[in-house]
Order: sequence, then structure tokens, then C-alpha cells
Amino acid sequence: MQDYDVVLKLLLQKSLERLTGYKITRWLSTELPKVQNLRLDLLGETEDGELIQIEVQSTNDPNLPFRMLEYLVLAIRIYGRVPKQIVLYVGREPLRMADRFEWADGVARFTMMDLREIDAEPLLASPEPSDNVLGILGRFQNDRATLRRILAKLAILPREETEFYHRALLILAGLRGLKKTAQEEAQHMLTMKDLIIGNEVLEPAYLEGLQKGREEGLQKGREEGREQARTEGERFLLCRLLEQRFGPLPSWAEQQLASCSRERMEQLVGHVFQAATLDDLFRQSVLR
Repeated sequence: MQDYDVVLKLLLQKSLERLTGYKITRWLSTELPKVQNLRLDLLGETEDGELIQIEVQSTNDPNLPFRMLEYLVLAIRIYGRVPKQIVLYVGREPLRMADRFEWADGVARFTMMDLREIDAEPLLASPEPSDNVLGILGRFQNDRATLRRILAKLAILPREETEFYHRALLILAGLRGLKKTAQEEAQHMLTMKDLIIGNEVLEPAYLEGLQKGREEGLQKGREEGREQARTEGERFLLCRLLEQRFGPLPSWAEQQLASCSRERMEQLVGHVFQAATLDDLFRQSVLR
């Protein structure tokens, strides 16, 4: 099984609702009878009992419509229900596959989604790392700026999560011909976390900032608490990064950073290594 296939299945189990609108509450076995050793990519069940079948396709396979018909029949035989079938096309070539299988007396349709035509912005802006990584498969304008944006968000995750999503990003970037660019950005981009972790002065302050964010945010609920903690941690790291890059921050910059949204902080990180001065940085990121 190809690397991207495994990675996509793992990411889609967290991000399917944002991509397709279907919220899966239970994932089912994808093993089908050994008649032809067929195996689905993903099969889930929504809260109201609807079956959702997801297939990931990276090439234009003329036999796909017939294969989807086979999956349909076998899924009905096993579960007694007709699944909603969705094909996610992640290839680089223009999509040329039909979204149905037709014969003289009928037609079996399925939903075909070309991820290259999906607006990447909702995925990039999401607080969910799997969404951010899947954003590299969507439609965006600037390769390097998008990669920097994703890498900056991954950098503030716990180490194990950062490593997993970083590997996933490199694999998916290969589907868009961007693996080399992703490797270059990962190597040349000085992450905020690298400036903090291991520093006996800054690391305790960073951890204190995260804890404060958690405590304040938890008053508004668990999920909001987690997001508050991440936001405050990002803000602290961004301040330290800017101080390392440009020196002590003037009051106007501190005021701007105090009210920065996560999106604005991401914009700053995306330009920090290209800007010659702090003033240039704020102008480039449209924050001032």
C-alpha cells in the first residue's frame, strides 16, 4: 500500500466532516467477502445510521465506475443498506473519470470530489492539524506561503504530533509535486518552538503561558479551553520569535500582538523570514 494511501485514511478519519459535510460517529470494517478480495478505503456510519463509503483515487482509472458498482452491491449485501459513495480524487492530472456506471436499464451514481478544486482556506484556518495538512491538496495561490503556514501551525503541537503531521505533509506534498519545496521550507524555516524548547529561561515561561491559557479557556468549555491554550502559546512564541529576529519590540507592535487572532499570527509567521524590518513585516502581513 502506498504511503499516501495510509496517511490519507488516517487524516480523513478526523477531517471527513469538513471536506464532505458528513459526520461519522462509527467506522466500520472495510473487509468485503473474498470473492475478488475487494477492500474499501473507508466506511463509516453517521449518527442517523447512514453509511458513507470513501474511496481515494490518485490516478484516472477508467474501471473506477465499475469498481464503485461492485463496492455498492457488496456493501448492500453485507449491511443491508445503500451507502453514500464518495470518491476523493487527489491526483495531479486533470480529472477524467466518470461519476457513474451506466447500462441499458439503469445508472449507479456516486459523488466525485476533485480536491484540487476545493478551496483550501477553511482547511488551513481550521484548529485541527489533519485539516491543515489536507489543505495542501486543495486550491491555493502561493505554494511556499501555504507550506509555511501549515508548518507554523504544526510547530506548536506536542513533539510526537508535530513529527507525525510533518511526515504526512511531506507525503501529501508529493502528490502535488511539492515535496522538494516542503522539505526546503521545513529546513530553512526557523520554527518558533526551536527558539524556546531547551532554553532554561524561555521554556518555563512558555509552559506557564500554555497553562494559563488552558485554565482561562476551560472556563468556556473543554474544546474552547484547548484552543485558548494553543492561541496563548502561539502568541508567546511569536513574541519571542520576533524579538530574536528584530530585537526588543516597540509598544505599537506589542499592542498589535496582544489582539492578534490566530489567523493574523499565521500571516506574520509566513512573512517573518522575508521581511527586512519589523515595520516591513507588519505591512506585508496586512496587520497594521
